[in-house]
Amino acid sequence: MKYFRLIENIGGRGSLGYGLGAGRWNEYGTPVIYGCSISSLNFLELLSIKGAVVTQSKWKLVLLEIQTPIPELEAGLLPTDWKNRPHPKSTQEFGTAWAKGMISPVLKIPSCRIPLNSYPSEHNLLINPLHPDFNTVVKVVEEWDVSFEVNS
Repeated sequence: MKYFRLIENIGGRGSLGYGLGAGRWNEYGTPVIYGCSISSLNFLELLSIKGAVVTQSKWKLVLLEIQTPIPELEAGLLPTDWKNRPHPKSTQEFGTAWAKGMISPVLKIPSCRIPLNSYPSEHNLLINPLHPDFNTVVKVVEEWDVSFEVNS
């Protein structure tokens, strides 16, 4: 399956690099890479989180190939507050338990930016870079320089 990831284009930053920062689905100190099933969802996610400041940076859109069956989080198992802003502790605890438990190298999750009835056809993907299968199931296929600015 093909997935997309949007990363800031900074020298030395790898396409599958990660930090220890917290996100909607992970607590600080638990690395998780976020991807999307549709390239435009990456832009919507980042713009809705960071705002117009994204126009001040250069970006790369990374095409990933996931070479394993992808489990999905059933919508009925979502914490009731999963869409709250700022992101709730419940989703961070869920994703952290998934990552630390080494349950799977990837997990399909819904985006809180689009209607839940779009899931699972349009969705986000959690990637566990510490999972033992990470290097064999997640492959970088291609990268493009992209921008949030409109070129004239």
